[in-house]
Amino acid sequence: MLGPSTHGLTLGYGIYLVEGFVEDRIKRQCRHVYQYGRAGSIAAFLAKYVPDVLEFGYRDAPDEIDARAHEGE
Repeated sequence: MLGPSTHGLTLGYGIYLVEGFVEDRIKRQCRHVYQYGRAGSIAAFLAKYVPDVLEFGYRDAPDEIDARAHEGE
């Protein structure tokens, strides 16, 4: 999940983006903030997100698919 190809990270209301990727990733990261709120907390979000990433892989995890769908809006 974190590595050289990581261009953005959301922790609570903090959104951290690699310079040059702000326009491409800001909507996706805002969607993750929404997902945290929908789950009720970061802990609750991660309790679902991490197992999903382990089961489906990062790209195919449901919350990543949802976040990518909001990049182009």
